[in-house]
Amino acid sequence: MLLFAPMQAQEKKQNPETETEKKPFFQGVGIAVDLGGIGNKLFGGTYMSSEVAAEVNLLNRYMPVVEIGYGVSDMTDEDKNISYKASAPYFRVGMNYNFMHNKDTYSIIYGGLRYGFSSFSFDISAPDLQDPVWGGSTPFHYEGLSCTAQWVEIVAGIRAQIWKNLHMGWAVRYKRLLSYTEHPNADPHYIPGYGVYDNVKFGFTYNIIYYLPLSKKK
Repeated sequence: MLLFAPMQAQEKKQNPETETEKKPFFQGVGIAVDLGGIGNKLFGGTYMSSEVAAEVNLLNRYMPVVEIGYGVSDMTDEDKNISYKASAPYFRVGMNYNFMHNKDTYSIIYGGLRYGFSSFSFDISAPDLQDPVWGGSTPFHYEGLSCTAQWVEIVAGIRAQIWKNLHMGWAVRYKRLLSYTEHPNADPHYIPGYGVYDNVKFGFTYNIIYYLPLSKKK
């Protein structure tokens, strides 16, 4: 009996090293609502958006995501007497990467990429254009100018558990416009899902996320 004791002790030491519990591939689904787009108008912005997102958690590391929203801008510049209107849906697709995938925690720090697209029309009006040579004026009033826009985003954010399956988080987004429909008379002031027109810009989102209880952590 004593001869077998060292062998049994050695087996017990090896077992914990060889027995590694594999994470389930599918970890669940999260549904998020962005409150930042609604708050933008309340705090004096020139546009407002409402947005929902669905995210699939794979191995607690890779998180493919789809974001769908609706953006509205109804802006009037009293000083320049310029008005602009646009409203349309938009969508983004991409993936997040959880940098805390090895931690046994519901809080995450993540980075990600997005591709965004929107097809919309806009109205713009301004004071008539005066001809300094021949005199007279040309009305500057356009309605229903069609436009499509594409862009990419680099995302960095953090999330924390509030209560059970309910989480909150925020993210910073670096956006770069890839293409948009150009018009000879006017550029869009606002692109739904992208923001105020510019080739490069930063955005901010504040989300409430609910994780559907489809899987349980062990």
